[in-house]
Amino acid sequence: MWQNVRAASRAYETSLVSLVSPSEEKLPLPRVFEEHGVRVTRVAHCASAGLKAAWDGLVGPLPYTLARYRNARLPGVLRALVAETRPHFAMVTPLHMASYADDLEGAPMVLREHNLEHVWMKRYAQRLGFTPEGIYARTQVKRLRDAEATLARKTALVLPVQAAEAAELRTLAPETPVEVLPVGVDLDGYPQPHPGEPPVVLLAGSFAWPPNVDGAIQFMRKGWPRVTARVPRARLRVVGKEPPRAIHRAADSIGAEVVGYVDSMAQEFASATLLVVPLWAGAGARVKIMEAMAARLPIVATRLAAEGLDLRAGEHYAPGDTPGELGGQVAALLLSPELREVFRKRGRALAEERWDQDKVADLQNALCAGVAR
Repeated sequence: MWQNVRAASRAYETSLVSLVSPSEEKLPLPRVFEEHGVRVTRVAHCASAGLKAAWDGLVGPLPYTLARYRNARLPGVLRALVAETRPHFAMVTPLHMASYADDLEGAPMVLREHNLEHVWMKRYAQRLGFTPEGIYARTQVKRLRDAEATLARKTALVLPVQAAEAAELRTLAPETPVEVLPVGVDLDGYPQPHPGEPPVVLLAGSFAWPPNVDGAIQFMRKGWPRVTARVPRARLRVVGKEPPRAIHRAADSIGAEVVGYVDSMAQEFASATLLVVPLWAGAGARVKIMEAMAARLPIVATRLAAEGLDLRAGEHYAPGDTPGELGGQVAALLLSPELREVFRKRGRALAEERWDQDKVADLQNALCAGVAR
């Protein structure tokens, strides 16, 4: 999201409106907003949850994941800001905020899609199976698809992160322009790798997102034993915000280190031997894979984790579609410094070719200029 704001601020006077936790509404803003001339308006919000929210997601006008982000104050804030600034366009990100389209008072809407929400919900439901949560998730797939189509048709331009999702969006909203805008990476933000001994396997992600929790636990239980059987000295480091107790329990059972939130993922990448991405539900594109490639860090991942980035299995990353296969690939890479070096060089070259954040910013502004005109 920050990349979209940063890119816009290079070409336009930019205002950012954001829902925040009530405790954050009055905190000092990070200096980066002032440095880029971005005006910030924060609106306190508590996302709804529990049985009422679940019921609203079944019978209300919006599916559950969108309904949770309806806020009584935000429509008035948006209408006032549009009246004051008369913007050339409003970039809305992600889909959860597109339900406020009618409050933009005629300002053209550019919708930045991080992933197709109904696709990830479908995969999430399949992963959960016929549990109560899985059955509820199945009820949301069609509701999300219909909402995604309706909101996309209200936009002047949709910007998905990858080509396959762009194709489906063109089917959902055939009259709406759709252009792929990849995520960018700050290529200068990564120090030279300096992995040490014993080798460190990095497993990273936001554990507020259930598929990351499920994937991490499955790998620790069924994949990591395959690693230590061949490389007993290997260490697993689990990094990411909000790790639940289940993550800690799985890590304790195998002697892994759970770090939680860190200030610098760049430093984590630099000191790791490789990154493992055990993911079996999701959509969009995994930014952590792009960042790891920019940081010259070899990657072991499921094919689903690597989708949307136009990567070739075996050439840009080592693939595994079960926890055991991932563990086998991790062990093989740990035992082959030469192969790790090949992945480092190929990954960095691809990142430089496709994902430089300044090139992506220029592309965003070129696409939005047509809307502004």
